[in-house]
Amino acid sequence: MQEENPQWQPNGDSQYTEQGTAPTLEPVVWTASEYVAHQKSSTWYIALGCGSAVVTVIMFLITRNIFSAIVVAAACMALGVFAARQPQTKQYAITEDGIVCGDKNYSYAIFKSYSIVDEDAISCVWLRPLKRFMPTVVMYFAPDDEEKIVNMLDNFLAQEDREHDFVDKVSRRIRF
Repeated sequence: MQEENPQWQPNGDSQYTEQGTAPTLEPVVWTASEYVAHQKSSTWYIALGCGSAVVTVIMFLITRNIFSAIVVAAACMALGVFAARQPQTKQYAITEDGIVCGDKNYSYAIFKSYSIVDEDAISCVWLRPLKRFMPTVVMYFAPDDEEKIVNMLDNFLAQEDREHDFVDKVSRRIRF
């Protein structure tokens, strides 16, 4: 008589895993704003316009090139348009296969580490990429979700302490 050897066995959490494999991890899923939006008054936009005009004139006086002055003015206008944009609400997920931010999927292999960073009253995860010119992936979350997110990320990435850099500090200062 042949002995039965079941392929699936309970792992104690009422989940079934294949014999000899690690238990599957439940994905962590949440919805949050893609960035913190600061309310900007008309005074903020007037200051941006005046600052842009000054920088554009200085650029023209230094270079004597109208093209570079136009590029600076266009960049400042783009900054104003982006500042007026309201954040979208995105769905985020951390799974065994990788990280999902809205409609983008990222593999853990492209990240070096992650950091939990406080931004005013809300926290976020900064995923540090291995590639030098790839931007940091930022995911905001509710305070109640922090423990689940950290526990899941600890399975795949190293955690490191990270402070705001110069650009982040300036952005926060001007309420961008």
